[in-house]
Amino acid sequence: MANWRTQHSPEILLPALRKWFHGPVGRTVLAEERPLIADAISDASTAKYNLLNLSVIPERCPIASNVFQRQFCLGGMQHYGLSQVLDVVCDFEHLPVTSESQDVVVLHHLLEFVDNPHKVLREVERVIVPHGKVVICGINPYSLLAMRGMLGRLKRSAMWQNHRLPIHRLQDWLSLLGFEVNVVEYGFHRVPVSSPNYFMSHKTVPKNVPMGGVFILSATKYRAPLSPSAQNLARRAKILRHPAMAGATRTIKSRADYDQNPRES
Repeated sequence: MANWRTQHSPEILLPALRKWFHGPVGRTVLAEERPLIADAISDASTAKYNLLNLSVIPERCPIASNVFQRQFCLGGMQHYGLSQVLDVVCDFEHLPVTSESQDVVVLHHLLEFVDNPHKVLREVERVIVPHGKVVICGINPYSLLAMRGMLGRLKRSAMWQNHRLPIHRLQDWLSLLGFEVNVVEYGFHRVPVSSPNYFMSHKTVPKNVPMGGVFILSATKYRAPLSPSAQNLARRAKILRHPAMAGATRTIKSRADYDQNPRES
């Protein structure tokens, strides 16, 4: 059982997150995450019906309303009043969502700040349809931004008591839950210093360079649904009744039938 780092209470954590993401570094991080998340959810292989947007930070990543037919933003009671868009107040470990009902779930800096990220990921797997997609956005623990966070961790800053979740660890979790990772892209290839302005305004680095301060991971769920559909059951029945199977099987009689009619056996 993993020992997760204890997070600050929401009354302390949420204002700290809002303050950081309102700063010059946080605003640049959000600006570079938006196009990467938009590319991840616009895959032609994914249905565009239901999208679930989950984030622990008040400034969650906005998603264009014309991409999916229905979008839902969920958050805890402490987010109410801090977030501008919140459809349902809930616990991230017990989502009030029907199983296998969401085509895409976006986890925007969520797994880093919840008490048990693995449990939240299992709950997310429950609500995603087969061949649906999960998009995970987080801080890359092998980056300059994470190194900057080590100083904040020593100072017991609420923002930097986050869980360090490397890509290979997330890939192992997703594989156990029946997901296959499609692509991992990186953003914010910058020194996390707001002065001088050059550090926030220089030319960006290609998104496949794995030293970016944040990562966007997308994975597709390939686990079959728990209850087979009527169509699949009918197809299986036809296969079992195929003439080619005739003679390949025989009736298995019980011991009592054999004792009554030994010659017919």
